Amino acid sequence: MKEAIKQYKMEMVFVALLCTVLGIVLVVWPKTTIDVLCKILAVAIIIIGIVQITSYLVKRDGYPVSAILGVIVLLVGVWIFLQPHKLVSFVPIVIGVILTVHGLKDLQIALETKRNGYDRWWIMGIIAALSIIFGIVCIINAFGMVALTFRIIGIALIYDGLTDLWIALKAVFTLRAKEKEDAALECEYKEVE
Repeated sequence: MKEAIKQYKMEMVFVALLCTVLGIVLVVWPKTTIDVLCKILAVAIIIIGIVQITSYLVKRDGYPVSAILGVIVLLVGVWIFLQPHKLVSFVPIVIGVILTVHGLKDLQIALETKRNGYDRWWIMGIIAALSIIFGIVCIINAFGMVALTFRIIGIALIYDGLTDLWIALKAVFTLRAKEKEDAALECEYKEVE
């Protein structure tokens, strides 16, 4: 159980720090960051297309459809690389969905900490609700002004990262306190026998 808690905490802290850093970068350099992210995505797609084509040409025992699919993937990657602004309008939707899912996950953790005896679980619930609202705002504002939208996304990511850190720490401390309390009750029970 303790290993699972440590693993979960490490994963949540890593994602929270990543969100915070990406959020700061988006607030400071919204347009440049999105262009770079779109180009990185395009290069990854181009590589996938090249690998599929090369795999077909080297083996020659595969289906020609895989080579055709590789060419299509390669062309999509080149198109995204040359025109990243076409993809930019979908980024806020994706990030909005991610923020909404994070908020729902945080809400689940808040309810779990309530079951473990944390009196201020409702603070986590409010934080989770705000994450959900940020996610919905990002989705709704996806086709607005690009620089403003990505600054909003940056602020939302900073908020999500910092609050996820706080929620992770509170959830772990609450669970540890519950385990200590259960262990103490078990020891008292054994002494009475």
